[in-house]
Amino acid sequence: DESFSLGKKLHGQLQLNWLHGAAAKNLRASVKAKVVNTTTRFKGYESYLFNDPTRDYRSEEIELFNKKVDEQGSATLDQTLTLGKNAPGMLRVNFLVKAYETGGDFSIDAFSKKYAPYESYVGLQSPKEDDYGSYPTKVNHQFRVVTLTKEGKPIARKNVEVKVYKIEWRWWWNSGNDNLSTYSSDQYHRPHKTMILNTDANGKGKFTLNIPKSERGRYLIRVIDPVSNHATGRTLYFYDNWWDNISSENKEAAKMLIFNSDKKIYQVGETAKITFPSAQISKALITLENASEVIRHQWINTQRGKTTVSLPITAKMAPNFFVSISLLQPHAKVENDLPIRLYGTIPIRVEDPSKRLEPQILMPEVLEPEKEFEVIVSEKHQKAMTYTIAIVEEGLLDLTRFKTPNPHHTFNASEALGVRTWDVYDNVVGAYAGSVDQVFAIGGDGSSSIGKNKKANRFKPVVKYLGPFLLKSGENAKHTVKLPNYIGSVRAMVVAGNSATEAYGNVEKTVKVKKPLMILASLPRKLSTGEKVTLPVTVFATDEKIKDVTVTVETSGGIQILDSKTSPLHFDTDGEKMVFFHLNVKKANGLNHIKVSAKSGSHTAKYHVEIDVVNPNPITSKGMNKTIKKNKPSITSAGAIKNTPLQYNLKLKIGARVMLTHNIDTSDGLTNGAIGEVIGYDMSAEGRIKMVYVHFYDERVGRSKRKSFPCLQ
Repeated sequence: DESFSLGKKLHGQLQLNWLHGAAAKNLRASVKAKVVNTTTRFKGYESYLFNDPTRDYRSEEIELFNKKVDEQGSATLDQTLTLGKNAPGMLRVNFLVKAYETGGDFSIDAFSKKYAPYESYVGLQSPKEDDYGSYPTKVNHQFRVVTLTKEGKPIARKNVEVKVYKIEWRWWWNSGNDNLSTYSSDQYHRPHKTMILNTDANGKGKFTLNIPKSERGRYLIRVIDPVSNHATGRTLYFYDNWWDNISSENKEAAKMLIFNSDKKIYQVGETAKITFPSAQISKALITLENASEVIRHQWINTQRGKTTVSLPITAKMAPNFFVSISLLQPHAKVENDLPIRLYGTIPIRVEDPSKRLEPQILMPEVLEPEKEFEVIVSEKHQKAMTYTIAIVEEGLLDLTRFKTPNPHHTFNASEALGVRTWDVYDNVVGAYAGSVDQVFAIGGDGSSSIGKNKKANRFKPVVKYLGPFLLKSGENAKHTVKLPNYIGSVRAMVVAGNSATEAYGNVEKTVKVKKPLMILASLPRKLSTGEKVTLPVTVFATDEKIKDVTVTVETSGGIQILDSKTSPLHFDTDGEKMVFFHLNVKKANGLNHIKVSAKSGSHTAKYHVEIDVVNPNPITSKGMNKTIKKNKPSITSAGAIKNTPLQYNLKLKIGARVMLTHNIDTSDGLTNGAIGEVIGYDMSAEGRIKMVYVHFYDERVGRSKRKSFPCLQ
């Protein structure tokens, strides 16, 4: 289901598939759900508000599923949710799904669904506000109410309660370390009015609100469904003309000039209309500013009530600019008691279509590993561009939910206002202005939201990066690419730009990588000396013609295969089967290799695993230099040479494990820590041991030295 509700059984179907498309049968999976707030919307009622601003909901997390799926990789989820009884409105459930491979690795997926904690919902539609986002006093304002089921169908409801609160504000100024002047506020609710209404068969109802001039200010309207207990609401401003006398408690807030534009985003070539409240005998200084300079400024004479200014939008204003207005009143004014100067700033976004590229990519829908394919790149509008191509496996990208880079968004992100404004009007004798830091630094920056020993490389990511390339206007380009031995899914990403026109763009395409016969082996990240381990190998047959498959395992010298190194499999139809090999790592150490291959007629598949074998109890040694006089050593009662950790008589036997404790030849691998076992020795005529033969487990140790002794070859 796209959504579910309180008390209703959550019914879902879990399906596990490998990246190449085959069902992942008999694997353990877990599903967890986290419930969070979201905005409530119903189709056809987009102008209504359905969220209660007075309620807060803290997220909750629950486990829905934790067991194995069936032979088809499927499982059914059936669980009843009883969460969100005091939610502001609709909630969103974020699901986290984990699928565990037989070898211990796991994959993660996430998705979300809507959750309705109420059986019915009430919505509030407000009348149109004035140019400054407020409502005049002494006027009847009609508000509409709608009641809907959780599916969004109208429902009649009696005794819907409407409560109106006046939110009192107490203002003071705070100056932060960054020299910004900001409001802090303390607010409380004071009941103002309560009403009861009924909605009809279409779920519609309405009420009227008239705020006296003496009660102007900020209000909260809250509407409550008496049956489901869902509520909605919003805050509103009720003010008259700004030039009317205001109470003394609001004079600090009155210093700010509030104005707006007819749109939030403009295209180059359009005209922006800026409207602000004004008196007839005032003047306004309008400046257009960006991150580095004042683009334009002009003085205008204002009109009584409000003044509208038209501003042509040019390419120089992209990606955004700020409109700053300083409204100046005559010194000897009698029309109002507002400050001699009011100041305000608003940001304006500008989009320039000429700075956007739309690259296109054409490639096969399905790829085969170790086989060449073509990628064709072009631009939708035949524009010239410089571009790069990246082909990366989806499993790697999903680790961080990586998104294809969008240079157009990055290079056209909102910039912070870099122009500082100040004046001396606070010091004008007889002109009320209030005590406030008169230096503004307006924000809005969208871009600032922003070993010694060789180890096994168990994770070899599939990453192909090509470019940069230059594509001329009206042309397309072909590139030949070959993927390594990999099965799964890859994303091809093209990022393009044109430095001459400052235009940018991107495009992506996801394709599967598979072949008729595929294998996947799973092992722990590390093994320990002396362990025995089971190697599970999953064989995928995606072609019904594949019937008999032979799986073969090869290991490096230190890892032994306890059973047969080959195992036959038979497929009656396409699908997947598993085979297990038992390995002994008794003599292994360091970096080892395990190669798995499968063959069925002309179809072959291979898989290579690098793995570290470590000693869980490594030998610890301490070396020291001592000079011993010939034939006159000083021996302790324990048989050691005095003042050294060395035994005077060293006992060895064939098969004894030994380790080098000093570097002999680092270029030949004869270094501290090299481990091997004694395989023989040579005796002198006097019966003394003159040479000991050691077989090192890592064949690279002593390779050059062995070439100097033919008897060791």
